[in-house]
Amino acid sequence: MKKTNKLFLMMLVAGSFAMLFSSCNKEKQTKELVINLPEFVEENDGKGYIDFADGNKFKWDANDQVVIYNLSADGNGSEKAVYGTSAAAEGTLSSRFNYVSGDQLSAKKYGYFAFYPVSKVDMTRWNQNPTSMPNYQYFNVSNEQQYTVINGKPTVDPTSMAMAIELDNLDQSINFQHIFGVLRLKIKGEGNVTKIVVEDSRFNLNGSVAMKLHEVKMNRFSTAQNYFIASDDPYENATFVTYWNDYRQDLGYYTETPAEGGRLMTLICPSVALNRSTETLFYIGLRPGALKYGFKVHVYCDDATTPTYTLDRTGANNTHYGIKAGVIKGFTISF
Repeated sequence: MKKTNKLFLMMLVAGSFAMLFSSCNKEKQTKELVINLPEFVEENDGKGYIDFADGNKFKWDANDQVVIYNLSADGNGSEKAVYGTSAAAEGTLSSRFNYVSGDQLSAKKYGYFAFYPVSKVDMTRWNQNPTSMPNYQYFNVSNEQQYTVINGKPTVDPTSMAMAIELDNLDQSINFQHIFGVLRLKIKGEGNVTKIVVEDSRFNLNGSVAMKLHEVKMNRFSTAQNYFIASDDPYENATFVTYWNDYRQDLGYYTETPAEGGRLMTLICPSVALNRSTETLFYIGLRPGALKYGFKVHVYCDDATTPTYTLDRTGANNTHYGIKAGVIKGFTISF
């Protein structure tokens, strides 16, 4: 994999984590947690899920789960537990989470760390580090998402998103921060859409990554992301390159080269009917930094083996397309 792909494949997960600094007694470690969800910002016209009919609010789904880590500085004795909601969490912005499985967390060691969703966490590859560093966790980003409808409205596949949090203790409400962004497509045309494939011109959209969790800090991720998005060509920007290389070294960042098709993300659709007079909405969750150097969107209709239509944004001066955490970026297609 090229170096640039390595740098920003990390971003799809690097921001997906945060340090949780908390004090907690042994007898409290299976206690109830209250976790809140942030909204999305909409740009360009306009298991948790985004309720686009309710101010772009990200809402909990029934039986959602998060991972809570209690990390030691050297990795010895670090702990990991899964907390989950009940069916009562459906459609709420704030929900109560209770212990489900894993370690019963002891008193705070070096710090706490939380991540959503559980589906991105490789539960079998915890502290299997490739560089003899502590607190290594592997995370996986699938190359497929499912077309999702909640209460009759299309939304983003909840497993395609990622969130993280920093806080002082587990006794206060936990306010997650978004890590991934959303590509929204408004499509007019004929036929029944069976899949949509997003093809990034430069970066991988799926794959696996590992890093030292106790070195992940949301403020550093946000700063690196802002440098990246603000620059026409980040890899010619000395400020970004220096900052990012320092952050990557602290993380002990490690990637595994994706299989063929690493630059693709596919939305599987259940034959969604298009209309020439009204727009049909499709949402795809993407890591920050995606699409920055251009992209293509291939729309497949009626089980076609070749795209019915391709939106091509790979020419010059397209660097403003970059996906940003917590932002919905929209494009319109007509064919």
